[in-house]
Amino acid sequence: MKKNVLVLAWFCCLTLMAQAGVAKYCMSYSDFVKGNWKSVDELTHGSTCQECQMKSYNHHFYFRTGNKEADKKLKKEAFAIMYGDQLFVNCRNLRNDGVCLDVTGYTQAVRFDKDKVCVMAYKIDDVSLLLGLGLDIASIFVKNDAASIGLDLAATGCYIGNDFLSKTVCYLVDSDANMKGKIPVTRMNDQYMENLLNNDAPMLEKYKAIDNKRDRQSAANVIPILMEKGLVTSFAMK
Repeated sequence: MKKNVLVLAWFCCLTLMAQAGVAKYCMSYSDFVKGNWKSVDELTHGSTCQECQMKSYNHHFYFRTGNKEADKKLKKEAFAIMYGDQLFVNCRNLRNDGVCLDVTGYTQAVRFDKDKVCVMAYKIDDVSLLLGLGLDIASIFVKNDAASIGLDLAATGCYIGNDFLSKTVCYLVDSDANMKGKIPVTRMNDQYMENLLNNDAPMLEKYKAIDNKRDRQSAANVIPILMEKGLVTSFAMK
């Protein structure tokens, strides 16, 4: 319970820090590592200033500017978008053991161990279940203006913190795309966490304290462990 409250407060804090005019994107993992971010307003030559919108459906995120070429670039070519102080990674080319993740757009992510990225996405069975049930979640459009972004995103963030993390798992991005343009990601499962915490018996025991495998490997359990280890800081981009 304490762990869920910690994560919930963390995501609420992230969402409340979003500010107008700070939607940025980078084209590759290398650009992310080097901090080579470009303003979305530059991409649209300022023609859509203050109108970058984020749409969320079943925690799949999409970004729209109103500029056809800009939207195409963000959808098919960009690696990540920083919206306020929140980080979103494009799942279009992410592959785990050659299999694409079940996210059709962007998903929420955090900086991991300074120069890596931890993305959170539904497992295949979870996505199939949600789609099969026809989960009725209203799409959320957030205009990039100072008056509304904080409160609107705060509500979204609280939902993400409580529900999204418990139903998703973490994947690690630590390299650029291969020759085929696909970016390999590593599932942060039991084996990965055991290797990561090999020299920290108390933390490993804490991770393993959850008997149910699904709950143990969920982002709701993994993220707090990474935070305690100092591998994920309290803020996505700092």
